[in-house]
Amino acid sequence: MEISQLWVYPIKALRGCQISAATLTREGFGHDRKFVLLRDLEKTPPEFQHIAVTKYPAVCLFHTSIQGDTLTVSYQPPGGTSDNAKHLDIPLEPSNLQQLDKVAINMHFSPTIAYDLGQHYNQWFSDIFGFKVVLAYWGGNPRQVLGNLPGKASNVSSKPSSSIARILRQIPLIGSALVPEDWVIAFNDVAPFLVITEESAAEVTTRLPDDVEVDITKFRANIVLKNSLSPYDEDFWGELIFGEDAKIVLTGNCGRCISLNIDYSTGKFGTGKDGMMLKLLSKDRRVDQGCKYSPVFGRYGFASVKSQGKTLAVGDEVAVSKRNDKRTRFYWPGFST
Repeated sequence: MEISQLWVYPIKALRGCQISAATLTREGFGHDRKFVLLRDLEKTPPEFQHIAVTKYPAVCLFHTSIQGDTLTVSYQPPGGTSDNAKHLDIPLEPSNLQQLDKVAINMHFSPTIAYDLGQHYNQWFSDIFGFKVVLAYWGGNPRQVLGNLPGKASNVSSKPSSSIARILRQIPLIGSALVPEDWVIAFNDVAPFLVITEESAAEVTTRLPDDVEVDITKFRANIVLKNSLSPYDEDFWGELIFGEDAKIVLTGNCGRCISLNIDYSTGKFGTGKDGMMLKLLSKDRRVDQGCKYSPVFGRYGFASVKSQGKTLAVGDEVAVSKRNDKRTRFYWPGFST
């Protein structure tokens, strides 16, 4: 196989940036999901809700691009033109973190501390959304990975049996002792990398009406591969080797949600044939008892410790270096079934 596409998503939930090369780190590709948008619920004490595509589909109308050390966000309303698009420039790595207010974020039961970038950026997003929004930056404060990890029992076909352990992992001070220090994430959902194949995406197109082709960007993958043996062969992949020695350990399946039904041209959930994808996949792709109500598409993974710092590029050769006998079971406390 080979890499056909690489993607980063600088601001979680917004559209991503297609890139030609990227460096493997323990928390994912550089610049991937290092920012998040929060809805300020205007409560006392302060309470924030991260803006997810499933609840705020209009985030699909925001495009991102990277030039040098600047992230540019562009917003164009449905039916608009480039002449009335709005643009915002954001430093990819803010240098004034010590002067910024901190904000507590609890994403999928895994808490962390982020930095509020301030009124200039917050107001731009607030004016578009119509409610109070905070743009927050990760700043290197780790989020624990509470689910499938390389080499862990939750990585195989049996659900972890200890309910006590599942509860303790949600407590920051105790949970940090239960999770290897190397396995951390920023604002990714549950793992640093998501891998899909063109062959599986092509199979989805066969399920859609004749005049509809699947939009591969809806799957929000970091790595897209081509020349897989068959559609969904990745269900059984345990490890990939890129080039001569860069490895990604694949630990869990990606259970898909209603975000697949969003019409990216309107920023709304599609109707009719435009809102069919999740239902069509659900017919036979509910293949993981850890997310038994969701169809599976793609695999989550982690760069091996020795591979961190290595670079992946479009066109690189890829091989399956470990194959599982049966599908792994997805696990995340409070999130899996």
